[in-house]
Amino acid sequence: MTQKIQATDITEEEAQNAVFFERTDEFIKLANDFCRPEKGQKPKPAELRGQVSAAMLFATARFNTWVAANNFKDGNEMRDAKDQVMSYLMQQFQMMLDDNYDEYCEQFENYLRFRKNEDFHAHKHDHEHDH
Repeated sequence: MTQKIQATDITEEEAQNAVFFERTDEFIKLANDFCRPEKGQKPKPAELRGQVSAAMLFATARFNTWVAANNFKDGNEMRDAKDQVMSYLMQQFQMMLDDNYDEYCEQFENYLRFRKNEDFHAHKHDHEHDH
């Protein structure tokens, strides 16, 4: 059972972190939904994950460019700041990717424990299985 946290029990930073992770979870949930094959289509998990990953990367680049653009008076000012903006975004992505990659290495068996079932179900129509 979860205990409801009163607003006075958490700091502003903790509240912002909670919102950050709630948003993150919503994006991941949406990505996971996109990774499910449409009804009647043969499951191709690796192909779908690659397509969703590429779309997320593009969407993230597009959205972050829009966010950055809102900080400038015109395209010339934005162009002049490109190296600084790119450096900041790449640094942030590098840190986040590094942290998540290390976590997955440490938790590999736990995080991917359902993969065998997925592979089985993805190929169950390809050939007979002895049970």
